[in-house]
Amino acid sequence: MGYTTIFDGIFHLNKRLLDSEAIYLLEFSRTRRMKRNPAILQSIPDPARTAVGLPVGEEGCYFVNEKWDEDSEVSVVNYNRPPKTQPGLWCNWIPTADGGGIQWSGAEKFYDYVEWLQYIINNFIEPWGYVLRGEVNWQGEREEDVGMIWVENNVIISPEGAEELLRYAVSPVSVPKFVWDCFKTMEATGFSLRDWKEVIDKAVELGHGEAALWIKPNFDKYFDGMERGFEFEGEVMETQDEDL
Repeated sequence: MGYTTIFDGIFHLNKRLLDSEAIYLLEFSRTRRMKRNPAILQSIPDPARTAVGLPVGEEGCYFVNEKWDEDSEVSVVNYNRPPKTQPGLWCNWIPTADGGGIQWSGAEKFYDYVEWLQYIINNFIEPWGYVLRGEVNWQGEREEDVGMIWVENNVIISPEGAEELLRYAVSPVSVPKFVWDCFKTMEATGFSLRDWKEVIDKAVELGHGEAALWIKPNFDKYFDGMERGFEFEGEVMETQDEDL
């Protein structure tokens, strides 16, 4: 199951990463990006992170010492939800062996790869004082799924709109008012949005037929909203972790 994309090429840095920075990026890639309790993480040794001067971060987004609690996972709030600032559970961009560039790790099923590249530019590459450039080609399982990521001076030129893609990937999903009203009504009654079929039936039962019709043609938005919350005119309804 799942979908694999392969990548060919290297994004080059204007100078080599420090060893501590290369080690951190490797650990970041090896660690499942899970929503964690930062209060628990504050007292946990995380040498790779502290070596590069990063905080624990919102929902533990910079934590990489996964071996510390791989058995009990006491800091994990939700195994299947990434920290709210990150676009997915795995980032498969890693430093090259000489620290002079960024490349694909070779891991299968790498999703949100443009969003992840934008994330590491914004949070690591640029703040650490590096400049990234280069071209990497991709080929998905479908023959027509082919393209190139082109970066110049820390800006992703192609595909266009990488910053917006990342912003969407970590933001609540905007929905029409009739959908918002329906979901808020369900929330008020304690009805879970986890099962979309049950949600459709409940929407009809509550007299929100238009919202029921909205769900199937908008599955992507629905499931994105289940992960990141729904938004209408600046108000956000966050789904509960147990709904996922």
